[in-house]
Amino acid sequence: MLIKGEQKMVDEIIENFNFQRCYDVMKHLKWSWASTGVPSIEELKESAIERLERAIEYAKTKEVKDSCYVSSGGIKATAYKNRYGRIIALHLEFVLTEWNSDGD
Repeated sequence: MLIKGEQKMVDEIIENFNFQRCYDVMKHLKWSWASTGVPSIEELKESAIERLERAIEYAKTKEVKDSCYVSSGGIKATAYKNRYGRIIALHLEFVLTEWNSDGD
């Protein structure tokens, strides 16, 4: 269950994030989800809300130091908390590609 400030952040992100752009890219690339094919804008929004809520939930655990992200289907949500365990910021992104290296 989200507290008022957390819900406000989620609502602000969902209201302002460019889901149309995500949909257009996915449609152009024929990027489909296993259960639905190319997701609709509503499905993208529902997935984003789920990712944001899950990131908040995980970030509140004691094992997480300062941030936590949840990602699936190109949608990545990150929750940041302060030293008191309070969620202070949320970040939502649509990840088309990425690469990491640890130098080995």
